[in-house]
Amino acid sequence: MPSVPYDLQRRVGRFRDQRWLLDAVVRLVGPEFDQSRLHYLAAPMSPDFQGAVMGLQGQIKRWDDIAPTFAGLARRFELQARAALAQGHAVTAGDGFFAAAVMYGGAQWPIFADTDLLQALERKKAECYAAYAERADHRIDAVEVPFRGRTLAAHLHLPPGYAGGELPCLVMIEGMDAFKELAIFASADRFLRRGFACLVIDGPGQGTALARGIAFDPATYGELGPAAFDVAAARPEVDAARIMAWGLSFGSYWATVMAAHEPRFAACAVMYTCFHPGNWPLLEMASPSFRQRMMFMTGAADEAALEALMPAMDVRPLSAKLAMPYFVMAGEDDSLSDLGFTIAHLNAVTGPKTLVLYAGEEHGMGGSRSSQLGTPFFLLIADWLADRAAGQPLDSTYNVVDRTGRLHAEPWGGTRTLQYGAPLGVDQLWSDDGPVGLS
Repeated sequence: MPSVPYDLQRRVGRFRDQRWLLDAVVRLVGPEFDQSRLHYLAAPMSPDFQGAVMGLQGQIKRWDDIAPTFAGLARRFELQARAALAQGHAVTAGDGFFAAAVMYGGAQWPIFADTDLLQALERKKAECYAAYAERADHRIDAVEVPFRGRTLAAHLHLPPGYAGGELPCLVMIEGMDAFKELAIFASADRFLRRGFACLVIDGPGQGTALARGIAFDPATYGELGPAAFDVAAARPEVDAARIMAWGLSFGSYWATVMAAHEPRFAACAVMYTCFHPGNWPLLEMASPSFRQRMMFMTGAADEAALEALMPAMDVRPLSAKLAMPYFVMAGEDDSLSDLGFTIAHLNAVTGPKTLVLYAGEEHGMGGSRSSQLGTPFFLLIADWLADRAAGQPLDSTYNVVDRTGRLHAEPWGGTRTLQYGAPLGVDQLWSDDGPVGLS
């Protein structure tokens, strides 16, 4: 049975009219037909659970299989966790509850309406994550962020072994189909290990906010910047002078909006950019599932209503407001956000900026030799943030990781240009020099 009534699935014409084609692609490629969903769901889990998640690749044969199959694996993880708990194995139980929460959250993604199933999955996700938090290797506090008369759910993570003092803090926003529970790894998290407190928020239209009926409105999203900053700054564990914003994929747009509306952020770092005006490739050319999802996120009643909101999804009016250190990581061949718009945006940013491009790389990285052989991209952004927290000065630079994995850097200097749709050709721009470090 479909997870959403067919009358609600009819919102997007391409999703309805091309459903036979969508099912054929899922049957041929699996659930990763539009992005590496199994990979990003499995990544934050303990390795002991990742094989079961990746094993779903061959089990899902059509769109309507995704939600029940994901939920079924979540339930299995949950039952395993409860069995481990009954046997006194708290660490195993915690890892299992974490994996269950992530898969319950993943099962919500294909549901494009506020249904009983969506709410049931939300309750199970929250229940399992709370059970994990009780047994995690670090402190996790449930937090509420005020927003336009309501509140947004968040988690504040403190590094393992935290024993007092003020920490630098990341205010984190995941992508449009992600949620706060998967942002921080179950153990050995890259940001916590660098001494950051992490305030991970489900912004309007995401995760728990969507289950609460709080939609994404481009005209008001910027208000989350001051609200989130104030919540982080009020915590005794956080150094208010070192609060920074971080965003991934559509979160690159959201974090940029937040930083533009809150100059107190000490820095902003984003990756997998969504800087194309109106997010046109994502909502017009990519899989119709993205457009269908965005309609649910915004509460748009029909495609005309969504299209009326799209022009406001634009970072260009915000670029000049970014005076804090600003980091952008992008793929040369990102099909969801043309590189020319990213460069034009950065030209107008007034603060010191770092652009890192991976040659031949798409929106979600990891598929080209540049990202496979170069400095791992998440570690690059984590180290850049750690340098900002340490107070290291920043000069504006333009950086390219070539197909051999070498990183080449040069000063930003002046105004860079790149024609719309033009290839970067990075392999022809530099000689075969050794790696260059970032600071």
